[in-house]
Amino acid sequence: MMKAEAIVQARGLKRHYRRGSETVKALDGVDLDIHPGEMISILGPSGSGKTTLVNLISCLDVPTEGTLTLAGKPVTDLSEDRLAEARRGMLGFIFQKFHLIPTLTVAENVELPLMFLKRPVDRAATQAVLQQVGLENRAGHLPRQLSGGEMQRVAIARALIARPRILIADEPTGNLDKANGDAIFRLFRKLCREQGLTLVVTTHNLALGHEADRVITLEDGKILREEPGRGVK
Repeated sequence: MMKAEAIVQARGLKRHYRRGSETVKALDGVDLDIHPGEMISILGPSGSGKTTLVNLISCLDVPTEGTLTLAGKPVTDLSEDRLAEARRGMLGFIFQKFHLIPTLTVAENVELPLMFLKRPVDRAATQAVLQQVGLENRAGHLPRQLSGGEMQRVAIARALIARPRILIADEPTGNLDKANGDAIFRLFRKLCREQGLTLVVTTHNLALGHEADRVITLEDGKILREEPGRGVK
C-alpha cells in the first residue's frame, strides 16, 4: 500500500552560523520525508545536529539553505509571525523539563495552551485527554503531588489538548528512570497508532530510540544512516 504524502518534507536543509571567524555547519544538507502517523527517532551525539533539525521542523528557526514543507505548505521563507501561525494548531511540543506551573492543577496545566490559542476550555475534552495518558484520576492534583512519570504525562496531555498533527518530543525521557521512560515510549506508539499522530523524538537512549518506526542517526550535521525501528508497522 502506498504511503500518504509526507507531512514533513525537507530537501537540502542546511543551518550554518558564524562563530568568530569560523562557519559552524550545524546542519549540512538533510533530505527527509516523515509520513502521517509515523514515529521517528532522531539519534546522534551532542553536536550532531539533532536539536537544529528539530528546531527547523518546529518552525522555531529558519534554514540557511534548502526547503521545508509542513502538510504540503512551504515554510522556509516565512516571517516570524507567519512561522508562529504555522506552528499554531499544527505542532505540539514535549520537553525534557516538564515546565508545569506549580500553582495550577493538572487540568489547568493541560488547558493552558488553549488560553494562548484563544480557544474555549472544554472540560470533557480535558478529561478525555487525561484519560488518554492514564491520568483521569489526577485532574485536581498539583504537580508536587505527582511522580516524575506522571508529570511528563501531564506535559504530553498539554501538548495534545490543541489537537496537533505533529508532536515534537525533545529528550522527553531524559529526567525519567527506565520504567517510566519505557512507559512514555509505549504511550507515544499508542498515540501514533490510534490517533494517526506524527511524532518526532530526539533521544540519547539508543534502546528507546529504536522503539520508533524509523531511526535517523545524525553525525556532523548530516544523516549518517536511516533504518527501521522495532515499532515499524
